[in-house]
Amino acid sequence: MKYIIILFFTLITSSLFGQNMNVFTDANFRLFQFNSGIFEKIYYQQAAEVFVGNEYVCFVDSKGDVFVIYEGEQTLMGQTYNDIHVTDNLLVMRTANVIRVFDRGIRHILTSNALGYGYGDSLVVFQDAIGGYVKYYYQDEVRDVAMVVGDYPFSASNVGSNVFVYRDNTGSAQLFWRGKFFNLLSTNQHLDFSCGQDVAAFNDPINGTFTVFDNGYVIDAEQQHAQRYQCGDNFIYYQDAGGVHRVYREERISELGYDLQNIIVRDSLVVFNDIGATKVWYNENIYRIYNSTVVEPQIDGGIMAFTNQWGGVNAFVRGKEIEITRQRVESFRLQGNTILLKFSRTAFAVWWNGKIYEF
Repeated sequence: MKYIIILFFTLITSSLFGQNMNVFTDANFRLFQFNSGIFEKIYYQQAAEVFVGNEYVCFVDSKGDVFVIYEGEQTLMGQTYNDIHVTDNLLVMRTANVIRVFDRGIRHILTSNALGYGYGDSLVVFQDAIGGYVKYYYQDEVRDVAMVVGDYPFSASNVGSNVFVYRDNTGSAQLFWRGKFFNLLSTNQHLDFSCGQDVAAFNDPINGTFTVFDNGYVIDAEQQHAQRYQCGDNFIYYQDAGGVHRVYREERISELGYDLQNIIVRDSLVVFNDIGATKVWYNENIYRIYNSTVVEPQIDGGIMAFTNQWGGVNAFVRGKEIEITRQRVESFRLQGNTILLKFSRTAFAVWWNGKIYEF
C-alpha cells in the first residue's frame, strides 16, 4: 500500500511562537510579505500558489517554477511539482518520485525513487524503491530504518512533529524520537497510533490499557482503553472508557467534562463546545470565549482567531481573549503570531504584537 499525503491549500499555517510572517496579494496581483512589522514586495507578478513556513515563503511563479525565500535569499526548489507540504520547520516537495526538502536555507534531495512517505515538523520518513529501505531524514542526515519487502504502509497518524512509529513484519512497534528508537510493544493485532510533537498514544491490546509515550517514557495513562484520542503539541486529548473528556500532559490529567461537541485538537489548543459555550484548553487551564459563537476558527500555536459578532475578528491569544477589529473583513488569516486582515481588494492590515499595521 502506498501512502502519500497531499495538500491542496494555497496557504498553510504553522505553529511556533517566534513566527512573525504573513503574505498577501494586492489588487495588482503582486505578492507582499509582512515580516516583523515591515511590508516588502517579494514577487511582481501573479503567483500560482503561495505557502508560508515559520521563516520562509514559498511561491510558484507564473511559469510553474517553485522558489523559496529565506532570510532574504531566493532558492529554486524545482521547475515542476506534484505536492508541496509546509511544516513548522521544513518544506517538503514531491516531483514524480523525487522528494526534496528545504531545511533552514538548504535544499536536500532525499531520494529519486520514493514509493511512499510521511512527514512532520522536523523529519521525513520515506521508502526508497532501491532495496525497499525505509529511511528517515532528521537534522540534515538520511538514515536507514529497515529493509522492507513490498510497499511499506505509511499512515499520517504514525508520523508526528518529532516522532514516528515503525512496525516491522513481526508486529514489533518502535518509536523514533530525537535520534533514538524506543520499543513500544510487539503484537500482530491492529494498532491505531496518534503522534504529536514529542508524544504519542495508543490502546495497548495486550494489557488493555491506554498508553502514552511522553518525552522518552512509555506510561499507562488509563487502565482501560480510551474511546478516542488525538495528540497535540506535547499533550494528548482523549475520552476515557467512562465518557469523560480529558487531557494528559507530563503525567498530569485535566478533566474537560462530559457530552462535549465540536472538539478540535490542534497545535497547543483543545477547542470544544460545552452546553453551547465555546471553551479552550490551553496550558492546563480552561478558558471560556464570551460574546461570540466560534465557528470555523483558525488555530496556530497558542492563538485562535475567529469572526466576532460585528463581522470583524477576535482572537484567543495564549490565555487572553482580545478584540482585533470590529470593522467587517472580507477575509482573515492567522499565521504564527500574525493575523492578516483583508477589508477590501485594496485595503489590508496585519495584527502583530498587539498592534495593527496598515498597508
